[in-house]
Amino acid sequence: MTDISFTTGTSRPASQKHREQPGALTAFATNGRVFRAGLCAMFVVLTGQLSTVNGADTVTIKSTNKTVSGDVSEITRDSVSVKSLSRTVKIPANDVAAIKWSKEPAKLNIARGDERRGRFAEALEDYEEIQGSIDSPSAELKTDLEFGIANCTAELALQSEGDNADAVAKLEAFLKANPQSYHYYKSLDLLGRLYAQQQAWDNAERSYKELAKSSLPEYQMTAKIGEGRILLSQGGEDTAAAKAAFEAVIQMDASSPSEKNKQFEAKLGLASCLVREKKYAEALEILDQVVSDTNITDEEVLANAYIQQGKCHMAADENKLAVLSFLHVDTLLFQARGPHAEALYYLTRLWPQVGKTKRGEDARMKLETNFPDSQWVKQLNDN
Repeated sequence: MTDISFTTGTSRPASQKHREQPGALTAFATNGRVFRAGLCAMFVVLTGQLSTVNGADTVTIKSTNKTVSGDVSEITRDSVSVKSLSRTVKIPANDVAAIKWSKEPAKLNIARGDERRGRFAEALEDYEEIQGSIDSPSAELKTDLEFGIANCTAELALQSEGDNADAVAKLEAFLKANPQSYHYYKSLDLLGRLYAQQQAWDNAERSYKELAKSSLPEYQMTAKIGEGRILLSQGGEDTAAAKAAFEAVIQMDASSPSEKNKQFEAKLGLASCLVREKKYAEALEILDQVVSDTNITDEEVLANAYIQQGKCHMAADENKLAVLSFLHVDTLLFQARGPHAEALYYLTRLWPQVGKTKRGEDARMKLETNFPDSQWVKQLNDN
């Protein structure tokens, strides 16, 4: 095998643009909370304590990044309807990026921004502060705050940086209290993933069966992927049922970017099945396709593709190639916190095996510093 020189400037397909890890901005990041507090204060001064858009609600559409303003006239599990003077627009629930209510605290935009960028701990703090400071919020605003808190708590738990039981309790309470929320199906997906993390397979399966009832293809795909992951995670040599679940998603029509992303996720699941069957070449072919076709902005999917690629190389005793795969996550896709922690775990183990003991120690220090409560730190210490 040709020798590989390990540097942080690892190569990627030419069609994809890379983001470099910040260096000079370290001091700025260290004082991030101070900056956010100042930004929030300035925003409140500029906009007033309550932000309004001509007295209207404003819905941001995920697929187009455009907005629709008017009165939110109806909310169901599957859609949000916005009524203006001239028309009513019905937006599928999975295509609602956010709703800015006509009378809401200006700080809510800060919380949403943190949540959107994966800064769940900061967003959670803001949501809880806003919830505690508002007297008699509208029913819609109250529901969105409750979901924001439940969502951030769940995301932190899924990254092993929060309490799984607390996240489950919040989501179960949210679903019971808000059966017609446009967050309903997303909550079921989060709940299924949390139960799977607990290895509470029956509860996870129940969540995904309920999710499969949605009329929206993206959620139907999500339910099928959840089913496949449960089957795969339960072990056993027979992966036929899991493969069938993932292949069913791959065969579905995908018209939106989010639906195409779900098909990428299904391909990652299929590749995992092939690795289980020791069909490494077939798995790598699928993973290379996902890496090539996934937009660089879809960091979570792309990072997970490199994680699977690295595991595939490890299973085939190709440790140098595995290191390169995990390095892509560490140096280019580090904002996907869950995969980043996992990549550091494997780098800690792999660097010494390719003669780079010091780099293994550096990876361990980064893992323990940036993800002290992660399952990967615990797993590393248990080995």
